[in-house]
Amino acid sequence: MDEPPPPDGGPREAGIRAQLLQKRAELGAKVEQLGEHDPAAVANLGFGKRIGDGTAYAVERMNDAYQARTLYETVKEIDEALERLEASVYGRCVACGGPIPEERLAALPWAALCVPCSARRARRVAVR
Repeated sequence: MDEPPPPDGGPREAGIRAQLLQKRAELGAKVEQLGEHDPAAVANLGFGKRIGDGTAYAVERMNDAYQARTLYETVKEIDEALERLEASVYGRCVACGGPIPEERLAALPWAALCVPCSARRARRVAVR
């Protein structure tokens, strides 16, 4: 089994922190960008009976809101990863306490679950 590296607060931890903070800033900027809109246009937002500019704009705003919510959830996951880093438990699954493989952390630095726990959660969500 892969064991997470010891929490030494050294260059590796600093690199992970920098990577997480960079991704957080990038996603935060996207969330802000998706939130920009003309308040007057939103006040009259509606679908109407015919497909037209108003409907297209309404669908676009709904899509932007969904994207912003998804990105915001990822920002929250990054914040939680930063907290785990500070608490010296980064690299440990929050569900079972087992190690999260380095490959998974490299691909998804804010991963909170090991692969088996993540798969179990995905199956539970899919069943709902």
